[in-house]
Amino acid sequence: MRQYGAPDESIWVGVLRLQFRVPGARSLKDKRRVVAQMKDRIAARHKVSVAEVGWLEEHVRGVVAVSVVGNDAQVLRSTLDTIVHGVGTWSEALIEDASIEVMRPWNENAAERYNAPSRGRHEE
Repeated sequence: MRQYGAPDESIWVGVLRLQFRVPGARSLKDKRRVVAQMKDRIAARHKVSVAEVGWLEEHVRGVVAVSVVGNDAQVLRSTLDTIVHGVGTWSEALIEDASIEVMRPWNENAAERYNAPSRGRHEE
């Protein structure tokens, strides 16, 4: 496990994958309007990062990913659960699937890690 600088340092990353349908969309433009509203609402209300990541050229379906970083895994999961519930109440998009993962970065058991050297100081 990586040694942190502060004795009480705790880093958690939460990721939400949200697959949805936009039943009223007749064109890609209609879907993109709904996705833009969804991204703006989520980011503004919850201080998270949001990106459209799937079904980019499909006019009825979409996938967005939401990420959040913090020091308390339960708070991150609660935030992401609240987002799922909130999106579920909107009439413009219907949730087909939602999955949440909360993890520690730099976990020795993680399947993939990006290990590029950081700028400035490099750890051996």
